[in-house]
Order: sequence, then C-alpha cells, then structure tokens
Amino acid sequence: MFTHANLFPSRSQAYERTEQISVGGALPYGGPGAASAPSGDAVTVGAQLYVTKGCVSCHALEGRGGVVGPAIVSTDVETLRKKTRTGPGGMPPFAAAALTDDDLRAISAYLRSLAKPQGE
Repeated sequence: MFTHANLFPSRSQAYERTEQISVGGALPYGGPGAASAPSGDAVTVGAQLYVTKGCVSCHALEGRGGVVGPAIVSTDVETLRKKTRTGPGGMPPFAAAALTDDDLRAISAYLRSLAKPQGE
C-alpha cells in the first residue's frame, strides 16, 4: 500500500499540509458515528473530522494504528495539537486553518470515546 507517508524516505521541510478541497457539490456524511449521536455532539463531530481531515488514512479506523501511523486511541487534545502542528517523524504538519483547535477538541473527544468500554 502506497500513501503520501511512505513513498519517500523523508518529507521536504517546505511541505505543509493544507485543507482538503472538494470538486462538485457537497455530499452528506454517512461514515462512522454519523447516526450514533445528535448533530453537534463532540464525539460524532470528531468521528466525522477524523475521516474528512485525513487521520484515518494513516492511523486506520477507530485510531487503532496502521501501516503508516501509530495507534492514537485516547490521545488528548494537547498531544494532538503538538503532533499536528509540528508533524513528528514522517507526518507532515497541518496548517492551523486546516485543523483548528475546535477540530482537535472534537477529534480528541472521539479518540477518548474509543477507549471506553461499550455502554459507558
């Protein structure tokens, strides 16, 4: 499997991840968590952002870790902020406008919810 993270042995220091763009009209989101909580719930929003902001492509479904990125279940917002702003290892940094503090709080809420036993 080839991704942006493993095609090259190291990334250019000039590379900064920017916001994703879409071509065409907006489509409703129907991915993980879309039907499990009311709209605006931090965990649901975080699940949506986890997919749409690209976290899932390296860290796999439900933050379990993949070939490219480590497991990130339970990651707190401060750690997410530090890692996404500095881009450790092969991970390029996100521009602050591409992944806001509100986005990070929601993604962290989602990742923390994955560590809780079902029913809590």
